[in-house]
Amino acid sequence: MNQYKMTGTDIPTEYTMSILQSRNPAMSILQSERAFGTEQARVMTLGGTLTATSILLSIVAVVGILVWQSLNAGYAAGNSMPGWIMPVMIGTLIGGIAVSFIIYRNPKSAPIIAPLHAALEGAFVGVATFYIPMQYMAVEPGATNPTAMLAVQAAVATFGVTAAMLLGYATGVIRVGPIFQKIMVTALIGLVVYVVAIMLLGFMGIHIWNGFADAGPMGIGFSVLIIGLASMFLILDFQFIEKGIDAQAPKYMEWVGAWGLMITLVWLYIEILRLLAKMRSSD
Repeated sequence: MNQYKMTGTDIPTEYTMSILQSRNPAMSILQSERAFGTEQARVMTLGGTLTATSILLSIVAVVGILVWQSLNAGYAAGNSMPGWIMPVMIGTLIGGIAVSFIIYRNPKSAPIIAPLHAALEGAFVGVATFYIPMQYMAVEPGATNPTAMLAVQAAVATFGVTAAMLLGYATGVIRVGPIFQKIMVTALIGLVVYVVAIMLLGFMGIHIWNGFADAGPMGIGFSVLIIGLASMFLILDFQFIEKGIDAQAPKYMEWVGAWGLMITLVWLYIEILRLLAKMRSSD
């Protein structure tokens, strides 16, 4: 928990905010941002944050659906899986990290940059929605593709988990203190290190157990743990938004809060989709 003091001589108050955490360690923000100006008319509100979140999620959904439909149409016509899938997934991930760094360095850019990140996330979601189930289920070109139903189920489950976490947070049943925040961040860093290790060792021809790819009981349990971690990060997003509103943070912070929530929701959706695909493959 960091403190941010106002620099204006006519507004001697303090601004305390939690650090926004999400699925990538590059997503930490506001560690050194002095958020207040002297104009209080344009401040962060719940309504504005909800509007920004709706815009970002709409961009993710529209771009994701268009990309998925393009892939699915080609596959349904009997074409093989295109070779540009992995480059797009890697490219959008790298692009997302770069855009996130811009917002990290300059939060005032969030109203312009966050929609761009949403478009990248949408492309990633569209490709992942098509590709992830294919890793676990044998679907020949031209056959009925089950990814549409899995995507709907994953989306419904994502918003169901979000609603449950929001209810728990609003009623005070679920709260994340400083110690538990450190545990969550440590777990996230460990997860990132594990992913990097899998990739680097794989390039060297060394293969270790991959919990993301394993569709057995251990792999399913691994996915459940990741979903649990992503769900708890929603609480940090809620805390960030609540504290920003209470502290009357600048208007652009609505987009920062919405941006962080969007990232967590995409992460949660992808992991739920992976879990459903694993469970379908084991039927």
